[in-house]
Parts: sequence; C-alpha cells; structure tokens
Amino acid sequence: MPDTVDPNRPRRYFSVHYRLLRFLGLGWWHHPDEDDFRNFPGWYLYYSILTQVVWVAGFVGLETIDPFIGEKDIDRFMFSLSFVITHDLTCIKLYLFFFKNRAIQEIVRTLEIEVYDYYQNIDKNRATIRITRIMTASFVFFGWITIGNTNVYGTIQDSRWKKEVALLNETAVKPLRTLPQPIYIPWQYQSDESYISTFVLETVGLLWTGHIVMTIDTFIGSVILHMSSQFAILQEAFITVYGRALSQLVSDMPLDIDMHDNLIMPTNDQTDILKNPLDKVEVKVKSFYTDKQIESAIEKSVLNCLRQHQLLISCVEKFRVTYSYGFMTQLLSSMAAICVVMVQVSQDASSFKSIRLVTSLAFFMAMIIQLAIQCFTANELTLQAERVSDAVMQSKWERMTPRVRRYLLMAMMRAQRPLRLTAAGFAYMDNGCFLAIMKAAYSYYAVLSQREV
Repeated sequence: MPDTVDPNRPRRYFSVHYRLLRFLGLGWWHHPDEDDFRNFPGWYLYYSILTQVVWVAGFVGLETIDPFIGEKDIDRFMFSLSFVITHDLTCIKLYLFFFKNRAIQEIVRTLEIEVYDYYQNIDKNRATIRITRIMTASFVFFGWITIGNTNVYGTIQDSRWKKEVALLNETAVKPLRTLPQPIYIPWQYQSDESYISTFVLETVGLLWTGHIVMTIDTFIGSVILHMSSQFAILQEAFITVYGRALSQLVSDMPLDIDMHDNLIMPTNDQTDILKNPLDKVEVKVKSFYTDKQIESAIEKSVLNCLRQHQLLISCVEKFRVTYSYGFMTQLLSSMAAICVVMVQVSQDASSFKSIRLVTSLAFFMAMIIQLAIQCFTANELTLQAERVSDAVMQSKWERMTPRVRRYLLMAMMRAQRPLRLTAAGFAYMDNGCFLAIMKAAYSYYAVLSQREV
C-alpha cells in the first residue's frame, strides 16, 4: 500500500469544513479514515434539530416574511430581498447535505483514501489543499465584511435615532427604531433592553446562516478542485507509465547480479541514441528480462492507469448525480441575488451612503465569488479530464506492443468524451455558464433600474 511508502502524505483534506458542518448542525461528518458514516450520532441529533429549527426555519422564515409586510422603501426592500433569495434557496442545498451525506462522504473517501492505491503526486495534493483554503478564506472574508458592515451600519443608524429622539419633546411621536438587517420581528423591540437582545439575536442569525452558505459552497468547490487535480495527476501517470514500468523492473533485479556479464554494450553508432536516460534503462532491462516479461510489466502499469481513470470517472459521475440540483439552486440564487444587489449598489452609490455602499459591494463580491467558485472549478475539472487524451499520446506508446496500445486507445477514446457537471441537466457548470449568468443578471438589472418604484 502507498501508506507504507509515504506515511507523511496529506490527510483530512476537509477538516476545516467538517468542523464547521458539525458546529452548524449539518451532520456529524466523519473523516474517511474513521470508517464511520453516522450522520447524527446520539445527542447530536437533538442539537441539529434545535439549530435548524431556530436558525434555518426560524430566522430565515422571519427574514423571508419581512419584504412583504407593511410599507417598505426601495432600499430596504432590495437589501432584504438579496438576503432572502440567497438563504431561502440554500435550503435545497441543506436537503442534499442532510440526505445525501453518505454519497458525499464516499466521494471524499475516494479522493483522500482510494486514489492512493494508484500513482499520486504528493506535492500537487498539498498544493491543491492550500488553494482550497485560500478559496475558502476569500469567500469567508467577504462574507464577514458583509455581516460586519451590516452591524456597523445598524449601530450608526441607532446612534442617529437616539440623537434624534433626544431632541424631541415628550409629546412628539418617536420615529421607528430599526435593526441592522431588515427582518420581521413579531415582538416590540423599541426599548433598550429588548433592542439589544434582538440585535444580538439577529447578529447570531446572520452569522449562522451566512456560515452555512459559505461552508457548503466552499466545500463543494474544494471537492471539485480535488477531482480536477486528480485528473492532472492521472496525466502524469500516463506520461510516465513506460518509464515507471522499466524502473520497477530494474529495482526488481537481484542486487548481487553482475550486470557486466548480461548487459549488451552499445556500438559506436548507437552511442548518440543512448544519451537519453530512458534508452539506457531500456537497454539494461532488455539485457536481463525477456520480451514477454517486459510486456507484462508495462501492461500491468498501463492497466493501473486505466483503473485509476475509471475510478475518477465514477467519482465525478456520482458527484454529478448527487449534487445536480445543488448546482441548479446555485445558478438561480446567484442570478437573482446578483441582479438585486446590483440595483442596491447603484442606489447606494448615487445617494452617497458610504457604509451601506461598502456592505452592498462586499455582498456583491461574495455573490460573484460564490458563483465563480463552482463554475471555474467545474470548468477546470472538464479541462483536465479532456487533457488525459493528450497525456496518452505522450506515453511512449510507440515503444509498446500492439496489445498494450489497444488499452491506451481505449483510455484515449474515453477521455475524449467530455466529463461535465450539470445543473439538473439544464446547463453545464463552466466559464460560459458564469458569463451567461452575469449577462442575464445585468439584463434584469438594466430593466429594474429604469423602473420608478
């Protein structure tokens, strides 16, 4: 097993995501090396029910009601609607994480455990882990800016409210005290004690639901990126398959053999040809092994590459089926939310509301990153899977026997069939899809911005 060769290989690629998923009540996600698929063990079931009832059903429900209750100005309506669209459509992703937990964990197990039965590049795996952490940190950063600026804006507005109230006489009607995030509150919160507790409740709710969105999306993007990285590693496996097979034969030679008695020395005319180290290894191998033994070793190495290829294809296909509706949800929520936030940004910029403008811009960037993470990583997956065909062409196939070449031809034909992630079969997740969503959002924004509400 590869574990005995390199015990320092990276493990637990998604440890940060797993901790967040557990804390947020989305299931007790076990690491693949734990061989445990229980989603809600023991007391955690009650913790999960409590958190989802309070923060998902409760907070998101109140957030959803708010835009449609009473008289609302356009600023409040648009800002509230952008959060409502994002959080409501995330409920579909929650369903997938609750009830497709086993399938997702099996996919992660393939990427962390099963692929190490084949050729691997440890440095590339570590680099991919670093990229996923940077990607996660960037999304979380803009998410925190959005929530933090929302609270700062709410605090400033409340300070202005207090100053305005202090100038009023006792018979004057006080203006309504508002919260940082537009949300329907079914109780009176105008007094200081009630307002502070409601403010804290809203802040925790925003952090909770926001982290659910960020954790799910960055986790999915990280899984896709690891799958694309495995196809890049597979390309290396095909390119080096001939040399690795010969090197293995050399390493299997007896150490006490006198190679001078068996090695066929090159003639003067062959000296220039054997400048390539691979040619020297080939001569050394042919001096000790029969053609049948060499063909068998190369065939075994090529078949390992084919099995690795098939393992990755089945992993991607399982992921495509499991998260297809999650991608559909992402496209719908991103198109609507980006459109609404663009309207909000243009209004805040025209009225010089600096704090609200920073919040809207941060939320706008978060929405774009949210969509880009999944579209760009899915596009990279398709690209790397297609490049396997080019790698087969560089596999020194001209030095192999016709029998082994047929295996390579099978791998090439399969790699030429595009491997794509789809949004419930309606669209491919790729760079073109990202641009199409951005164009559609801008088109809707252009129509909405010309209407006087």
